[in-house]
Amino acid sequence: MEKLQLPSVFISADIEGCATLVHWDEVMPGPSAAYARACRIMTGEVNAATRGALAAGARDVVVNDAHSSMRNLVGQDLDQGARLVSGRVKPLYMLEGIESDGPELAFFIGYHGAIGDRDAVMGHTYSPRVIFECRLNGQVVGELTINAALAAYFGVPVALVSGDATTLGEAERNIPWALRVQTKVSMSYFAAQCRSPQAVCDALQEAAADAVRSHERMRCFELARPIVLEIDTMTTSQAGAIGRAAGFARTATRTVSFTSSDMAEVYNALVTLIAVGAAA
Repeated sequence: MEKLQLPSVFISADIEGCATLVHWDEVMPGPSAAYARACRIMTGEVNAATRGALAAGARDVVVNDAHSSMRNLVGQDLDQGARLVSGRVKPLYMLEGIESDGPELAFFIGYHGAIGDRDAVMGHTYSPRVIFECRLNGQVVGELTINAALAAYFGVPVALVSGDATTLGEAERNIPWALRVQTKVSMSYFAAQCRSPQAVCDALQEAAADAVRSHERMRCFELARPIVLEIDTMTTSQAGAIGRAAGFARTATRTVSFTSSDMAEVYNALVTLIAVGAAA
C-alpha cells in the first residue's frame, strides 16, 4: 500500500487577532508587562497550531513572526517541533519562509481585520500610517486576502485562519475552504468580547490537526490577471512620493496603483509602497 504523504506547514503569525488583546499598548514592542504578556499569548497560539499539525502527521512546521519588529515570539518557549523565522527586513515580509522547503499548507494565526472594517479591533492593513484602503482588482481587502494571494503564487493554500469575527468573515468570503478559529468578537476599535487564551489554544490545536488531515480539499485563492493593486494613502504627500516610484501610477489625489500579472511583483510593490509612504 502506498504511504500517505502528509504536508509540511507554514505559519504566518500576527498578534492583533490573538485572544484578549485589544489595544496598541499591548501589542507594540517595548518594555511593558502588557507587551510581554501579549508575546506569551501569541507564542501559545502558535504552539497550539504547531502541536495540532504535528500530531496529525505534518512533516515540518515553519513559523514566520509577522508582526511589527517580527521579534515577538518567545523563542525559548516555542514548540521544539517548529522552526522560527524571526526579525526583519524580509523580502516576503509576512510570508517569509513560504518559498523554502515547499510547504503544502499555510496557517494564518492571530490575524486581524482591514483598516476601514466597521468592527475590527486594531484593524489596519499593513501600515496604519500609510494605507487608508487597499483594493485588489477593485475589491477592498485586508492582509489576510493579500497574503492568501501571495501564498497561492507559491502554490500553497491557506488551510487555517484565527482572529476576530470580522477577520473570519473576510476568510469566509475569499477562502471559504479554510478552517476558522474565532478568538474574539470586536465591539469597537479598542474593545472586544474575548475567549480565554486556553480555550483558543485548545480550538487551534484541534483545527490545525483537522486542517492537516483534510489537506487534499484545500485550494489556492485565485485572482484574475492582470492584478491591479490600488492603495488610498493617508496623505497626498504619500501618494505623490509613491506615484513617482517605478511601476506606480498616481490615479487620484490620494490613490496610487500598480498592475502586474505576477503576484510576487505586486506584493513586492506593496512592501515598497509602505516604505516610501512611511518616509514621505
